[in-house]
Amino acid sequence: MFVRFMRRKPVIGAAVAAVAAAGVLLNPFNAGAQPVADSRPFVSGTQTVPVYDYASAIRERVAVEVPIDSDSNGAADRVMVDIIRPREAAAAGVDVPVIIQASPYYASTPPANFDASGTRQVFETWLDNYFVPRGYAVLFVDLIGTFRSSGCDDVGGDGEIAGGKAVVDWLNGRAPGFKTDGSAATADWSNGKTGMIGVSWNGTIANSVASTGVAGLETIVPIAAISSWYDYTRGHGVPFWGKYVGFLHDYVSNYSSPRCVPLNKELEIASDTPTGSYSSWWDPRNYRLNAGQVNASVYVVHGLNDENVKTRHFGEWWDELERFGVPRKIFLHQDVHIDSFRYRDLWVQRLHPWFDHWLQGLANGVMDSPMATVQREDGTFVSENTWPAAGVQQTAFTLSKPQSRAAGTLTIGGQPGAGTATMASRGESDDDFVYDPTVTRTDRLVFLSNALSAPMRVSGTGTVQVRVQSDAPAAAIKARLVDYGTANRYVTMANLPTQTCWGGGTAADTGCYVNTAVVAQPSDLNIVARNIANIGHYRSLDQLEPLQRGTWYDLTFELNADDVIFAAGHRIGLVFTVEQSNPDHDLDRIKLTIDAGGSLLTLPVQTVPVSLREAGPVVALKGRVKAHPEPVKDPAILIRQFLETANS
Repeated sequence: MFVRFMRRKPVIGAAVAAVAAAGVLLNPFNAGAQPVADSRPFVSGTQTVPVYDYASAIRERVAVEVPIDSDSNGAADRVMVDIIRPREAAAAGVDVPVIIQASPYYASTPPANFDASGTRQVFETWLDNYFVPRGYAVLFVDLIGTFRSSGCDDVGGDGEIAGGKAVVDWLNGRAPGFKTDGSAATADWSNGKTGMIGVSWNGTIANSVASTGVAGLETIVPIAAISSWYDYTRGHGVPFWGKYVGFLHDYVSNYSSPRCVPLNKELEIASDTPTGSYSSWWDPRNYRLNAGQVNASVYVVHGLNDENVKTRHFGEWWDELERFGVPRKIFLHQDVHIDSFRYRDLWVQRLHPWFDHWLQGLANGVMDSPMATVQREDGTFVSENTWPAAGVQQTAFTLSKPQSRAAGTLTIGGQPGAGTATMASRGESDDDFVYDPTVTRTDRLVFLSNALSAPMRVSGTGTVQVRVQSDAPAAAIKARLVDYGTANRYVTMANLPTQTCWGGGTAADTGCYVNTAVVAQPSDLNIVARNIANIGHYRSLDQLEPLQRGTWYDLTFELNADDVIFAAGHRIGLVFTVEQSNPDHDLDRIKLTIDAGGSLLTLPVQTVPVSLREAGPVVALKGRVKAHPEPVKDPAILIRQFLETANS
């Protein structure tokens, strides 16, 4: 039995530019929009233009009071806010909207401005370089318990959320703020409209604050962002890394209060790595639970090959936003855990009118333009009116056990094959286990479709249903969806020495971004989606049960969301491997037996090729060159990706 695990809370109420080697198909947001008179000097027709001097912008620091005392010192916590806003607008009494980037990483050598004494002043990125001259203020916020903010960080929980929300409240006159000299600070220069943007953990905060429904937050742009911390640290009950919540807390915390030190252990114990189970402790960190409270519009951005913040984070967040009718758009690229600014020309043309519409109130037609921008396998971008793709239907693939061949079959519309097949563990698996799918191996099970008679697009979230027996009391299973077939696929692997810097700066200046090579490399297999599941959580994610030898268990779990086109002549592969149920356990010799007749692969398919109604293959099939690297397993590397991406 399987139900997507949701603890429901009550619902309260201008030119087209080529991107490296990729072709670009753009639909201008302001097509057909009529210019309207606007007295603001930074508005020209239906867009903002750079009229203010960035170098002379006001740079100030404010501490915003948060209505909690997370470090139990008897005083309300405060989060530190660095502000960059146009001086000319302030002098003329022109109110401006605000773009917020909140982060736990500002202590980790981010881009910064230093005065003559070497004292760190306010942070600067391409965001403020670009938007401040166009009539915006840009704010950088230290998350609670990090860098210069007081309190204790709680890894995505109520404290982090309250700190981000307090800044929106301060901008709207609902929370106190203080200047560096201790006097009161007000945001009387703000028009009250606020947007949040960020990459990785920074984007996660945007999701979390939006889930509170706070008034004044008009839009968020979560990029490679987490929507559920449980699903970031777990795959259907299997922790990806041991003691990871404690590791994250320790990495970002300033430990300015003695209370924060023991909190590290408390958070790790509460997260329950030993069982991998879900509990109410995760509810505040599961922002999808409160999607019904989101009042802001949402521009979702994610890499389809992101194995740090996996694609299920945008996929399931998107599904919930759709369910509640939240205004939204989506930008999907073929890259890994990166900032979408890598596609700077295209991305800025998307982001600029989005903020102009939601924060400046300009009627530029942004919401009448296509909903989705998707990068295809060859690197080109296309625009589409819906996502998932129009016409997609959840389609069941039946499995048949291997007969006189090394691989079983995947078909549509046929009767499932009877019989069982067994595989045994042989050390921790990696993506090399999908090589040569028709070669007999005892440490995996492979099911292959016939060669596709026409291209097949998968768009959205698929599921795996497996009927399984285990000869051990604890075991996990991993499913990999594979595209077998030679193709030149887009990958980004090499960095070029050149950099792009806003405002004509140099490589040493702020606002610079390293260009990344966009290349199409040949491969004969691509792992499209994957996920792992603890069989002991077959009944529920909040209940781990020991497995009984000889007992069949029905387990259903979701694959990570994707948008992929399987080319004609390619084959769809489903590869199962035996996994350890917890990273802190030794992987003993475990045998799993799969009942093919009781198992299904369900994919969101746009058009079903007729060849999938027939069994295959009947000939040997090779595949040894992967399109993308397998997931990183070292927490230190993952957090470095978080940091580098967030501060790019």
